[in-house]
Amino acid sequence: MKSFFYCLIFMALSIGIMGCGDFLEESSQDEVRPSTVSDLEQLLLGEGYLRTDCIYPYLELLTDNVQNAYSDNESHVTVLQQGLPVFTWDVDMFDKMEELYTTGIDTWEKLYSKIKGCNVVLDMLDDVTGDENEKLNQRGQALALRGYYYFLLINTFAQPYNKKGIDLNTALGVPLIVSSAVKDEFPARESIAKVYQQIERDLLEAVDLMDKYGQNNIQYKVTPLFVYNLLSRMYLYMENWGKAAEYASVVITRNPQLRRLSDFVTIEVDEWFGDETLTYDVNGGVLNYNSPELIWGYGDKRISEILFQLPDIFTYPGSSPIFSVSDKFLAQHDVNDLRPACYYQRYFKSIFPMVFGSIYGAKSNLNDLSNPHRGMRVAEAYLNRAEANIRLFLENGNENLRISALTDLNYLREHRFRQPYEDVNITDGQTLLEFCLDERRKELAFDDHRWFDLRRCGMPEMIHEVTINKGQVQEYRLAKGSDRYVLPIPKKVLDKNPALVQNP
Repeated sequence: MKSFFYCLIFMALSIGIMGCGDFLEESSQDEVRPSTVSDLEQLLLGEGYLRTDCIYPYLELLTDNVQNAYSDNESHVTVLQQGLPVFTWDVDMFDKMEELYTTGIDTWEKLYSKIKGCNVVLDMLDDVTGDENEKLNQRGQALALRGYYYFLLINTFAQPYNKKGIDLNTALGVPLIVSSAVKDEFPARESIAKVYQQIERDLLEAVDLMDKYGQNNIQYKVTPLFVYNLLSRMYLYMENWGKAAEYASVVITRNPQLRRLSDFVTIEVDEWFGDETLTYDVNGGVLNYNSPELIWGYGDKRISEILFQLPDIFTYPGSSPIFSVSDKFLAQHDVNDLRPACYYQRYFKSIFPMVFGSIYGAKSNLNDLSNPHRGMRVAEAYLNRAEANIRLFLENGNENLRISALTDLNYLREHRFRQPYEDVNITDGQTLLEFCLDERRKELAFDDHRWFDLRRCGMPEMIHEVTINKGQVQEYRLAKGSDRYVLPIPKKVLDKNPALVQNP
């Protein structure tokens, strides 16, 4: 079985550099001449939306959700070398990966390319003909997407918003480009405060427009729930607990449904030995387009199949995948928790001694061409609201907030555990917060959340062990609060824009 990161590399090779232009190469409005609102819609779908893109094929390697294993297979050694710069938090990770021909690492360029597409649509809306309501629908979608992409950029290439002692008005964020007009000067990095203000402005205008004009948008487009959930996430990162809970509540009120994993699991017990065999029906994927909790999805089977489900489920003889789901992380799950079985694939090798473990598997049925491999789910809203209410409870001691948070967490867990499920009851606020964050990690693992949650939750120390030669383990340590919690701007981006300042 190819390793986790090898799958990522194959995925990136398959999509190449489609839609990933240099963010400095801005288009003038004279270069794009849509004449109708329908033309703009197609432009936004092609240039503004994530379709088969993968923004962060490397992100999980930064976290404590992944482990390394040794293999002397030549292909595995190549994968190890290509993944090590990220797995060891190297200060020059992007440059070293590029030297090793690692693809799919153009996060900066890809996000600015999508922002560029959104800006073109926003600038052209007044110049096209068509239904005014549909124009406002397109405006809301473009604003929401632009806010989303800047939110990803600022949380990848700048300090966390809630870092202690930081001056948000002077700390470097990312360049703000909110027009498609060509400019002579190179864009410099704006402050974190200014970037967040732009994100908030875009999302607040977008949510009003979506409520009025976007109610009938389908799940691969921006919907009102998309914007409400993103606002909840943004305010959670900003530690505005009241607003985080408020916007999450809107999502839950409008769509409280979650998928019950136990409805798609069959458990058989050997009558002689008592061993259990658990079979999961992938039609019950939480990211399937028929999932009641899906808010927004993107990607398709062609990309996901390469990324998650290569036909060969065997490892190379005598070896394990180079990168796989951490055994320590999996051991933290309750025995009745169905998520390890439903969210991951098992790997094994076909000759003795048997090697078992887990690799990242999709949360959707990839046999259905239409299903996404990434997305946004109502489960996040429950977790956002629970965390926000717990933090408010720690501030003011209001028991109703503690009870509300427990209700949300138990509702989520009841849909993820074997039946019957027994509610948990935690009275201590700090213990409840830790419990909530653990649930967030388990539910949102490999959904591009863990790295950002580690950043906003104190940037704790992490240790990754790398086995370069058999029996020789080398330890890499990310210190608490390390500057490496902010990813470096790639050298090729700095070379194209002399106004940019590199992260420490």
